[in-house]
Amino acid sequence: MKKYIYDNSNLAESYSGITTPLTFSFARYVYQEVYKHFCGMMGVGAKTISENGEMYRSMVEFIGYRMYYNLINWYKLVSFLPGYKFNRGFFEKMLGVEKEYNYQSEKEDGFFNKYFILFPRLIYQFLKVSFTFIFMGFFVKAFNQKFDKIYKEALKKNLETLNFEDLRALYLHLVQKLISKWRVPIANDFAVMVSVGVTEKIFKKYLKDDNAYVHLYLKSQASLSSLDPGMKILEISKVINSDSEILNLFKNESDSLKLYNLLIDKYPEHDVSKLIETYSEEFGSRSPNELKLESESINESPELLIEVLRNSLDREISDAPNKEEQIIKGFNKLSFFKKRLVNFFLRWSRNSIRRREETRLKRSLIFGLARKVFLLIGKIFEKKGVLNKQRDIFYLKIEEIFLYSEKLDNFNFKNLVEERKIELNKWAKVETPRRIESDDKIKKIEKDLLNQVKINKQESGVVKIKGMIAANANKAVLKGEVLVLKEFNPNANFNGKILVTKQTDPGWTIVFPMLKGLIVERGGMLSHAAIVARELNIPCVIGVNNATDLIQDKANIVINLKNGEINV
Repeated sequence: MKKYIYDNSNLAESYSGITTPLTFSFARYVYQEVYKHFCGMMGVGAKTISENGEMYRSMVEFIGYRMYYNLINWYKLVSFLPGYKFNRGFFEKMLGVEKEYNYQSEKEDGFFNKYFILFPRLIYQFLKVSFTFIFMGFFVKAFNQKFDKIYKEALKKNLETLNFEDLRALYLHLVQKLISKWRVPIANDFAVMVSVGVTEKIFKKYLKDDNAYVHLYLKSQASLSSLDPGMKILEISKVINSDSEILNLFKNESDSLKLYNLLIDKYPEHDVSKLIETYSEEFGSRSPNELKLESESINESPELLIEVLRNSLDREISDAPNKEEQIIKGFNKLSFFKKRLVNFFLRWSRNSIRRREETRLKRSLIFGLARKVFLLIGKIFEKKGVLNKQRDIFYLKIEEIFLYSEKLDNFNFKNLVEERKIELNKWAKVETPRRIESDDKIKKIEKDLLNQVKINKQESGVVKIKGMIAANANKAVLKGEVLVLKEFNPNANFNGKILVTKQTDPGWTIVFPMLKGLIVERGGMLSHAAIVARELNIPCVIGVNNATDLIQDKANIVINLKNGEINV
C-alpha cells in the first residue's frame, strides 16, 4: 500500500475546484483544532492527542491549489474511537471514497497493556460516546444558543472602524471561543456516521434492501434548515408574481444590481424589499462555494440574489415540499421487535442529519465573518501599499498575514501574490484526480501532475452512464431536459430542469426547489445534494463519473430510478 493517500471525493462538495492559500490555511487550522477538541470529548486521552500533533496538523493538504483529505490520518483518527473495525466502513461511506483501505495501527500491544490499560480505556470511551449520543439533542441546542450569543456580540462591533491589530485580535478571540465548542457538531457528524451505517446494515439484514438512504428524509413536518433559503426564494417569487408593477421591474430591468438598488431606494416599504432585506440578514453569508473565503456572498454581491429570483419567477410554486412517506417494502412482515429496531435507527439517523444541517448554517456564518475580517485587512494592506488590491489578501496564508507589523518595513507581499496568481491560473487548467496514492511528497506529486499527458478519449457508440440512487421520489423513471453546469451560474434557467453538475454545497439550496431532478458526479449518500433532494422529493442520482462531460446541455434524458442508469 502506498505511503500517502489523498482523496477529495467528499471534500470537493465544500471546496470545489481550485481555491486560494487563505482558504486552505484557515480550513487547515480549523480542522486541526476542532478535531483535537472532538477527540477529547470522545474520551481520547490527552497524551494520545499530544503525541499525534502532526496528524492533526495534516488532516487536509493542498495539492495543485485544491484541497484533499490526508486519508490515512483520517483512518488513524477514527481508530482512536471505540469500534474502529465496525466504524471504518461507515466512515468510508460517509466520505464517499472510491475504495476501501484497511488501516492498521503500527504499534503491537502486549498482553498487559492490551487488557489492563487499553481495554479499561476502551470501556471508558464507549460509555462517554454513548452518553454523548444519548444527549446529543441537548448538546446541539446548547451549542446553537452559545454560538448565537457569541456571533451576535461580534456583529455589534463596527468592523469598518477597526485597525489591523484590532481585527487580528477579534479574529483570534472568535477562533478561540468558537473552535472548542465546534466539537459538538463534529460529535454529531460522528453520530450521523454511526446511526446511518447501522441503519443500512439493518435494512440489508431484515428487509433485503440495499438502499436505506432513500428513507432518510425527515418524517416530521419540521423544517430542515438547509431548505430554508430555497423555500424563502419561492416565497419571495410568489410575492413578486402577485404585484404587476414589481414583476415588470424584474422582467424589464436587466441590470440586477441596479434593480436591487431601485427596490431598496424606491420601494423600501414594499413586501418584496422587506423580504429581500430579511433574506440577506438570515442567509446573506450563504452562497455557492460559501466555505471558500474568496467567494462572493450575497451580502457582498446582492445582484446574485436578484438573478436567482428573476429565474424563479416562471416556476409553478407549491406551499411546501412533498413529505409523502416512502413505503418500506417488507416492513409489515417484520416481528414487533424488528419493527421497533428499524424505527429506532431511522429516527436516530433522521434526527442526527437534521442537527447536522442546523450546525452547517452556523458554519457558513463564521466563515462569512472570517471573510469580512480578512477583506478589511486586505483594505488596510492596499491602503498601506502592502498589496495592490484588497482581494489580493486571499493569496496569502493566515500565518503570513498575522506576521505583519507596522513597525517593520519588509512586509511587501506583492511579488508573492503575483507568483501565486500565476500558479493558481496554471492549476485551473489541470484536472486533478479524486484520489492520489503515492510514496512521493506533495511537491513531487504536483510535478508529475503538471507533466502528465492529457488524453482526449473519444467515445464511440452509446455511452452507459450510471450512478447511485440517493432519492427516487417514489418514481421508477424520470424524463426531462438537462441543465449542465460545472460551476454555479445564477443566470441559468433551473426551472423544471434536471441539473447535472460536479457537486453542490449548501449554497446551491436556493435553486433546488426549482429542479425536476439532479445528477451529481461527487458526494456520497449523506452529501448535501442527497439530503436536500430527499427532503424536497426530487429524484437524485449521485456518483455519476464524468456526467458533466458525457451529458450534453439541453439534452433530453431518461433516468432509471431503480438501478441508476441514465439514457442520453
